[in-house]
Amino acid sequence: MKVSKLVAFDVKRIISSWLLYLALGLSFLAAFGIAYSIKHLSGPFTMSHITSFYAMFGSIFSAVIGMRLFSVDLSSETISLLLNTKTNRVKYGLSKMIGFGIVGLIFGIACAVTVYITKIYTGVDVEQMLYWKSILNYVLFTMFYAALFFTISLFYRKVTVLFVVAVLAVSFLPNLLDTLLQADLPAFLASSIEHLPLYFFPIYIGSHNLELLQYGVVFGSIALLAVLSFTFIQKQDY
Repeated sequence: MKVSKLVAFDVKRIISSWLLYLALGLSFLAAFGIAYSIKHLSGPFTMSHITSFYAMFGSIFSAVIGMRLFSVDLSSETISLLLNTKTNRVKYGLSKMIGFGIVGLIFGIACAVTVYITKIYTGVDVEQMLYWKSILNYVLFTMFYAALFFTISLFYRKVTVLFVVAVLAVSFLPNLLDTLLQADLPAFLASSIEHLPLYFFPIYIGSHNLELLQYGVVFGSIALLAVLSFTFIQKQDY
């Protein structure tokens, strides 16, 4: 079993899915709605609002579509054939990590294109770095969440529950943690929560204003999840 063939199969699966195009369409329409408001209704918005509305759908769908790369296998009997040896299991895990990155790349490029189109449409000033940040951040965002739930799926394989928890983690968990931070927490605990990707990443994926430390935490988290998934996948029974 070759990693390249697994990745090629996943790419075909991604681009042939109607869900991808629905997700990109909804993300663009949400962003364009703000652009329309700026141009025709004198809305007090900036490019940050446009990218934030893109993220309203883009962040959730990028994680969900990334997760579908392994959830489809979990729901079928083919996974036992793919994971028949420890070596094949590691190759499978590596191919999924690459697939997660490809899904994020698609959403990142679509976000950058949205920024370019709405810039021309509205005349709003845009920093050139925003194009690159859009691509990088969606790659990292998708890889983090898909890798997190891929690792969890090695122990808990109820696909529907995983999807529900993933959507809640992206859309509601940051607000829940923010409410918790309003309480009188010990300084070390509050700081720990603030530096959790589960807290800050869904908040900043809209504006793309991540700090260098936050990038480091995200890179480290993805690397840790990859190591954990590659380790535990070899010990599971399929």
